[in-house]
Amino acid sequence: MTLLRALGVEEIEYHLDGGGDSGDTSLERVLYIDGHEETHLPDLPISFNPRGDIQTLQHYLDNLASDLPEGDWINNEGGSGKVFIRPMADEEDWFECNMTFHDEDDYENDDFEEGDLDDADEPPAVDPELGETVTGAKEYAR
Repeated sequence: MTLLRALGVEEIEYHLDGGGDSGDTSLERVLYIDGHEETHLPDLPISFNPRGDIQTLQHYLDNLASDLPEGDWINNEGGSGKVFIRPMADEEDWFECNMTFHDEDDYENDDFEEGDLDDADEPPAVDPELGETVTGAKEYAR
């Protein structure tokens, strides 16, 4: 936060969008105390990772924004929302997350009908005389 304050950054806004097994963290805007806005951060090296690669301020903040939400916004149905970083604010107000987490019950498939899964959990039947798999196991058993 000290570095961001020294750069004159008032607010950074990220958009997060995830689902399945992936998520996208995108920097939306950087607002400076003088009022101008940017869509990127200065390309400043701030540390080295364990392999010795340089880590930039942008990379560090992308990871921070991705880790801030208290919920799994990436896996399964995922979620989306905004993360704000405010280095000029009091410490308890440095971060704000406005996320919507999706539940599998949020989606309806209008094409799905109950009968579509009648045979889904049934193992295929094998004709004992022919040794071949028979489709429509329920009908064959009757």
